[in-house]
Amino acid sequence: MTLTFEPFAETVEYLSVNSRIVRQWLATMKRAGTRQVERLLDLATGVGTMVQLFVEGLPRGWQQPLITCVDRSVEALQLAHERLAPRLARPLECLCSAVEHMAVPARWADVILFGNAIHNLDREGQQQVLERVRPALKPGGWFLFNTAFYQEARPGWTLPFYQKKVRLALQKLRELGVSREKQSRRPSAAEFLPRDHYESLVTAHGFELVRVTEVQARLGQQAWELISGYRDYAAGALHGFPPDSAAAALRAAVGPALAEHGRRDDQGMLYIPRNWLAIAARARD
Repeated sequence: MTLTFEPFAETVEYLSVNSRIVRQWLATMKRAGTRQVERLLDLATGVGTMVQLFVEGLPRGWQQPLITCVDRSVEALQLAHERLAPRLARPLECLCSAVEHMAVPARWADVILFGNAIHNLDREGQQQVLERVRPALKPGGWFLFNTAFYQEARPGWTLPFYQKKVRLALQKLRELGVSREKQSRRPSAAEFLPRDHYESLVTAHGFELVRVTEVQARLGQQAWELISGYRDYAAGALHGFPPDSAAAALRAAVGPALAEHGRRDDQGMLYIPRNWLAIAARARD
Protein backbone atom coordinates (compact mmCIF):
# COMPACT_ATOMS: atom_id res chain seq x y z
CA MET A 1 0.00 0.00 0.00
CA THR A 2 1.01 3.64 -0.38
CA LEU A 3 1.60 5.44 2.90
CA THR A 4 1.67 8.88 1.31
CA PHE A 5 0.24 10.53 -1.78
CA GLU A 6 3.70 11.33 -3.13
CA PRO A 7 4.23 8.30 -5.44
CA PHE A 8 1.15 9.40 -7.40
CA ALA A 9 2.52 12.96 -7.39
CA GLU A 10 5.50 11.68 -9.39
CA THR A 11 3.43 10.16 -12.20
CA VAL A 12 3.41 11.69 -15.67
CA GLU A 13 -0.33 12.33 -15.42
CA TYR A 14 -0.09 14.22 -12.13
CA LEU A 15 2.88 16.32 -13.21
CA SER A 16 1.24 17.12 -16.54
CA VAL A 17 -2.12 18.29 -15.19
CA ASN A 18 -0.59 20.29 -12.36
CA SER A 19 1.96 21.88 -14.67
CA ARG A 20 -0.91 23.02 -16.90
CA ILE A 21 -2.74 24.45 -13.89
CA VAL A 22 0.33 26.30 -12.59
CA ARG A 23 0.97 27.81 -16.03
CA GLN A 24 -2.67 28.97 -16.13
CA TRP A 25 -2.30 30.60 -12.72
CA LEU A 26 0.90 32.42 -13.68
CA ALA A 27 -0.62 33.62 -16.94
CA THR A 28 -3.68 34.88 -15.03
CA MET A 29 -1.46 36.74 -12.57
CA LYS A 30 0.54 38.33 -15.37
CA ARG A 31 -2.59 39.46 -17.23
CA ALA A 32 -3.89 40.99 -14.01
CA GLY A 33 -0.76 43.14 -13.71
CA THR A 34 1.47 41.11 -11.39
CA ARG A 35 5.09 41.55 -12.43
CA GLN A 36 6.96 39.87 -9.60
CA VAL A 37 6.46 37.52 -6.67
CA GLU A 38 8.66 38.42 -3.71
CA ARG A 39 7.33 35.87 -1.19
CA LEU A 40 5.63 32.54 -1.83
CA LEU A 41 4.01 30.53 0.97
CA ASP A 42 3.34 26.90 0.03
CA LEU A 43 0.85 24.95 2.15
CA ALA A 44 0.86 21.17 2.58
CA THR A 45 4.13 21.02 0.66
CA GLY A 46 4.69 17.28 0.68
CA VAL A 47 7.94 16.70 -1.19
CA GLY A 48 7.69 20.04 -3.00
CA THR A 49 6.18 19.11 -6.36
CA MET A 50 3.94 22.19 -6.65
CA VAL A 51 6.72 24.56 -5.61
CA GLN A 52 8.97 23.05 -8.24
CA LEU A 53 6.31 23.48 -10.95
CA PHE A 54 5.70 27.07 -9.85
CA VAL A 55 9.38 28.02 -9.98
CA GLU A 56 9.90 26.27 -13.32
CA GLY A 57 6.86 28.06 -14.77
CA LEU A 58 7.80 31.62 -13.76
CA PRO A 59 7.54 34.04 -16.72
CA ARG A 60 10.75 35.23 -18.30
CA GLY A 61 12.28 38.07 -16.33
CA TRP A 62 10.66 37.14 -13.02
CA GLN A 63 13.07 36.44 -10.18
CA GLN A 64 12.59 33.47 -7.91
CA PRO A 65 10.65 34.40 -4.77
CA LEU A 66 11.58 33.75 -1.19
CA ILE A 67 9.78 30.49 -0.47
CA THR A 68 8.38 29.16 2.79
CA CYS A 69 7.03 25.61 2.87
CA VAL A 70 4.48 24.46 5.45
CA ASP A 71 3.71 20.82 6.21
CA ARG A 72 2.74 18.84 9.32
CA SER A 73 5.38 16.21 8.50
CA VAL A 74 9.03 16.80 9.38
CA GLU A 75 10.00 13.98 7.02
CA ALA A 76 8.13 15.56 4.12
CA LEU A 77 9.80 18.91 4.73
CA GLN A 78 13.21 17.24 4.77
CA LEU A 79 12.47 15.59 1.44
CA ALA A 80 11.15 18.88 0.03
CA HIS A 81 14.30 20.67 1.13
CA GLU A 82 16.48 18.04 -0.53
CA ARG A 83 14.47 18.34 -3.72
CA LEU A 84 14.07 22.10 -3.90
CA ALA A 85 17.17 23.65 -2.36
CA PRO A 86 19.48 22.81 -5.31
CA ARG A 87 16.96 24.39 -7.71
CA LEU A 88 16.53 27.65 -5.82
CA ALA A 89 18.64 30.77 -5.96
CA ARG A 90 17.53 31.85 -2.46
CA PRO A 91 17.40 29.98 0.87
CA LEU A 92 14.33 27.81 1.46
CA GLU A 93 12.38 28.25 4.70
CA CYS A 94 10.39 25.38 6.22
CA LEU A 95 7.67 25.50 8.88
CA CYS A 96 6.40 22.30 10.49
CA SER A 97 2.74 22.92 11.27
CA ALA A 98 -0.78 21.86 10.43
CA VAL A 99 -1.92 24.41 7.86
CA GLU A 100 -5.11 25.22 9.79
CA HIS A 101 -3.03 26.21 12.84
CA MET A 102 -0.01 27.87 11.22
CA ALA A 103 1.25 31.23 12.45
CA VAL A 104 2.17 33.60 9.61
CA PRO A 105 2.87 37.37 9.83
CA ALA A 106 0.21 39.72 8.50
CA ARG A 107 0.59 41.10 4.96
CA TRP A 108 3.62 38.90 4.43
CA ALA A 109 3.11 36.85 1.24
CA ASP A 110 2.47 37.80 -2.37
CA VAL A 111 1.21 34.31 -3.24
CA ILE A 112 -0.13 31.47 -1.10
CA LEU A 113 -0.22 28.14 -2.91
CA PHE A 114 -2.31 25.23 -1.61
CA GLY A 115 -1.92 22.42 -4.11
CA ASN A 116 -3.98 19.22 -4.09
CA ALA A 117 -4.72 19.23 -0.38
CA ILE A 118 -7.67 21.42 0.61
CA HIS A 119 -10.01 18.41 0.30
CA ASN A 120 -8.12 16.71 3.15
CA LEU A 121 -9.67 19.20 5.56
CA ASP A 122 -13.27 19.17 6.73
CA ARG A 123 -15.40 22.30 6.39
CA GLU A 124 -14.22 23.68 9.73
CA GLY A 125 -10.58 23.09 8.82
CA GLN A 126 -11.02 24.85 5.51
CA GLN A 127 -12.54 27.84 7.27
CA GLN A 128 -9.59 27.92 9.66
CA VAL A 129 -7.11 27.92 6.78
CA LEU A 130 -8.86 30.79 5.01
CA GLU A 131 -8.91 32.77 8.27
CA ARG A 132 -5.10 32.51 8.29
CA VAL A 133 -4.49 32.87 4.57
CA ARG A 134 -6.34 36.16 4.03
CA PRO A 135 -4.47 38.25 6.67
CA ALA A 136 -1.13 36.72 5.61
CA LEU A 137 -1.46 38.07 2.07
CA LYS A 138 -0.43 41.52 0.96
CA PRO A 139 -3.21 43.64 -0.56
CA GLY A 140 -3.82 42.25 -4.03
CA GLY A 141 -2.02 39.02 -3.13
CA TRP A 142 -2.98 35.70 -4.70
CA PHE A 143 -4.45 32.52 -3.20
CA LEU A 144 -4.04 29.61 -5.62
CA PHE A 145 -5.43 26.14 -4.92
CA ASN A 146 -6.68 23.06 -6.70
CA THR A 147 -8.29 19.71 -5.98
CA ALA A 148 -9.31 16.55 -7.81
CA PHE A 149 -11.52 15.48 -4.91
CA TYR A 150 -14.68 17.53 -5.31
CA GLN A 151 -18.23 16.72 -6.36
CA GLU A 152 -17.75 17.33 -10.09
CA ALA A 153 -14.35 15.61 -10.32
CA ARG A 154 -15.81 12.40 -11.75
CA PRO A 155 -17.57 12.57 -15.14
CA GLY A 156 -20.90 10.77 -14.90
CA TRP A 157 -19.96 7.92 -17.20
CA THR A 158 -16.98 7.01 -15.00
CA LEU A 159 -19.03 6.24 -11.87
CA PRO A 160 -19.40 2.52 -12.74
CA PHE A 161 -15.59 2.26 -12.61
CA TYR A 162 -15.52 3.43 -8.99
CA GLN A 163 -18.50 1.28 -8.06
CA LYS A 164 -16.93 -1.82 -9.61
CA LYS A 165 -13.63 -1.13 -7.87
CA VAL A 166 -15.35 -0.87 -4.48
CA ARG A 167 -17.46 -4.02 -5.06
CA LEU A 168 -14.40 -6.05 -5.99
CA ALA A 169 -12.46 -4.71 -3.03
CA LEU A 170 -15.32 -5.55 -0.64
CA GLN A 171 -15.47 -9.05 -2.09
CA LYS A 172 -11.74 -9.47 -1.52
CA LEU A 173 -11.99 -8.25 2.07
CA ARG A 174 -14.81 -10.69 2.78
CA GLU A 175 -12.76 -13.54 1.33
CA LEU A 176 -9.90 -12.58 3.66
CA GLY A 177 -12.24 -12.39 6.64
CA VAL A 178 -11.66 -8.66 7.15
CA SER A 179 -14.72 -7.01 8.65
CA ARG A 180 -15.89 -3.43 8.93
CA GLU A 181 -15.94 -1.76 12.32
CA LYS A 182 -19.51 -1.51 13.56
CA GLN A 183 -21.15 1.93 13.52
CA SER A 184 -18.20 3.36 11.62
CA ARG A 185 -18.57 6.77 10.02
CA ARG A 186 -17.02 8.06 6.86
CA PRO A 187 -14.26 10.61 7.66
CA SER A 188 -15.67 14.13 7.34
CA ALA A 189 -12.70 15.13 5.19
CA ALA A 190 -13.73 12.42 2.70
CA GLU A 191 -16.82 14.43 1.75
CA PHE A 192 -16.71 15.52 -1.89
CA LEU A 193 -17.77 19.16 -1.71
CA PRO A 194 -19.14 20.90 -4.83
CA ARG A 195 -17.36 23.50 -6.93
CA ASP A 196 -19.61 26.29 -5.66
CA HIS A 197 -18.60 25.48 -2.07
CA TYR A 198 -15.00 26.39 -2.85
CA GLU A 199 -16.04 29.50 -4.77
CA SER A 200 -18.16 30.67 -1.83
CA LEU A 201 -15.42 29.78 0.65
CA VAL A 202 -12.93 32.22 -0.85
CA THR A 203 -15.36 35.04 -1.61
CA ALA A 204 -16.68 34.90 1.97
CA HIS A 205 -13.15 35.55 3.25
CA GLY A 206 -12.38 38.70 1.29
CA PHE A 207 -11.22 37.33 -2.06
CA GLU A 208 -12.20 38.08 -5.63
CA LEU A 209 -12.49 35.06 -7.88
CA VAL A 210 -10.27 35.82 -10.87
CA ARG A 211 -10.17 32.45 -12.59
CA VAL A 212 -12.01 29.19 -11.93
CA THR A 213 -11.27 26.33 -14.29
CA GLU A 214 -11.65 22.57 -14.49
CA VAL A 215 -8.79 20.69 -16.15
CA GLN A 216 -9.17 17.06 -17.11
CA ALA A 217 -6.46 14.40 -16.84
CA ARG A 218 -6.53 10.89 -18.26
CA LEU A 219 -5.35 8.52 -15.56
CA GLY A 220 -4.06 5.08 -16.49
CA GLN A 221 -3.76 1.89 -14.47
CA GLN A 222 -0.55 2.76 -12.64
CA ALA A 223 -1.92 6.13 -11.54
CA TRP A 224 -5.17 4.56 -10.31
CA GLU A 225 -3.29 1.85 -8.44
CA LEU A 226 -1.19 4.46 -6.66
CA ILE A 227 -4.25 6.54 -5.75
CA SER A 228 -6.20 3.49 -4.61
CA GLY A 229 -3.26 2.28 -2.53
CA TYR A 230 -3.13 5.56 -0.62
CA ARG A 231 -4.30 4.86 2.94
CA ASP A 232 -6.33 8.06 3.36
CA TYR A 233 -8.09 7.48 0.04
CA ALA A 234 -8.91 3.92 1.09
CA ALA A 235 -10.19 5.13 4.46
CA GLY A 236 -12.72 7.29 2.63
CA ALA A 237 -13.71 4.80 -0.07
CA LEU A 238 -13.99 1.85 2.34
CA HIS A 239 -14.56 3.55 5.66
CA GLY A 240 -14.58 1.32 8.69
CA PHE A 241 -12.14 -1.25 7.31
CA PRO A 242 -8.48 -1.31 8.39
CA PRO A 243 -6.87 1.24 6.02
CA ASP A 244 -3.96 -1.00 5.02
CA SER A 245 -6.25 -3.89 4.10
CA ALA A 246 -8.68 -1.58 2.30
CA ALA A 247 -5.86 0.03 0.32
CA ALA A 248 -4.47 -3.33 -0.80
CA ALA A 249 -7.93 -4.55 -1.86
CA LEU A 250 -8.72 -1.38 -3.79
CA ARG A 251 -5.39 -1.45 -5.56
CA ALA A 252 -5.95 -5.05 -6.66
CA ALA A 253 -9.40 -4.11 -7.98
CA VAL A 254 -8.17 -1.37 -10.32
CA GLY A 255 -7.15 -3.64 -13.20
CA PRO A 256 -10.46 -5.52 -13.57
CA ALA A 257 -12.54 -2.36 -13.06
CA LEU A 258 -10.49 -0.46 -15.63
CA ALA A 259 -10.71 -3.32 -18.13
CA GLU A 260 -14.51 -3.24 -17.89
CA HIS A 261 -15.18 0.50 -17.74
CA GLY A 262 -12.10 2.31 -19.07
CA ARG A 263 -11.64 3.97 -22.44
CA ARG A 264 -8.63 3.69 -24.71
CA ASP A 265 -6.42 6.57 -25.80
CA ASP A 266 -4.67 6.92 -29.17
CA GLN A 267 -1.97 4.47 -28.03
CA GLY A 268 -4.54 1.90 -26.95
CA MET A 269 -3.94 2.46 -23.22
CA LEU A 270 -6.93 2.24 -20.90
CA TYR A 271 -7.79 5.30 -18.82
CA ILE A 272 -10.43 6.91 -16.66
CA PRO A 273 -10.49 10.73 -16.70
CA ARG A 274 -10.53 12.90 -13.60
CA ASN A 275 -11.28 16.63 -13.36
CA TRP A 276 -9.13 19.04 -11.37
CA LEU A 277 -10.73 22.21 -10.01
CA ALA A 278 -8.26 25.11 -10.09
CA ILE A 279 -9.01 28.48 -8.48
CA ALA A 280 -7.05 31.72 -8.63
CA ALA A 281 -8.39 34.27 -6.13
CA ARG A 282 -7.07 37.72 -5.28
CA ALA A 283 -7.21 39.46 -1.93
CA ARG A 284 -9.46 42.50 -2.12
CA ASP A 285 -7.86 45.71 -0.87
